[in-house]
Amino acid sequence: MKSFTYQYQQPSEYHFSLDSIEMPLRVAQLLKSSSADLQQLKVLDLCSGCGVVGFELHFHLPSVVAIDFVEVQSVYQSYFEKNLELVKAATSTHSVFRFLNQNYDQLLTNNFANRYDVVVCNPPYFEKDQGRLSPNEFKNRCRFYLDSDFETLIHAILHVLQIGGQGFVLVRPLSEHKKNLLKQLEILIEGCAVMEQLEDIRGTHLIKITKTSAA
Repeated sequence: MKSFTYQYQQPSEYHFSLDSIEMPLRVAQLLKSSSADLQQLKVLDLCSGCGVVGFELHFHLPSVVAIDFVEVQSVYQSYFEKNLELVKAATSTHSVFRFLNQNYDQLLTNNFANRYDVVVCNPPYFEKDQGRLSPNEFKNRCRFYLDSDFETLIHAILHVLQIGGQGFVLVRPLSEHKKNLLKQLEILIEGCAVMEQLEDIRGTHLIKITKTSAA
């Protein structure tokens, strides 16, 4: 079995990890076992980079016909477009894939309210004071919350999900930094969503957030 589906194009300065391969496989298995009409699902890949998580999810769920990819760093767009060509060349898909070059705080508008059934997100893992920053600004934005923060990320996920929709997020424990992001997440979603810790993927928690009422 190949370690990943396509020979993805990506910036030389920062490569995606196998988290981005294993996560969508697990999410696809969960969605297949649910009663969801996969053809009707509207999916968002948040913090998408060059599109690996969303494209992998589509490989496992080819009946999904609409995936948006939100990424703040414009440098990723050309790599996304190359990967989209790989996907089209390897499949007969008629699905619509859109790259939206914006930060997730820009999702907190009426235009995006309740738009998606499923959100998948492999976000930065660290706050900017939780490690040594690189001279490379691009690499820093892949690893650290520089343009926004974890709280805003969760608010954005809750805002864009329909009631009953599900968000799947990879969360690092950060206990070495005296943080408890799982507890923080519980507080952030209280009253409008429930969370479930599904499993660990390479030392990172895969969390499912199900929206139960308006955020």
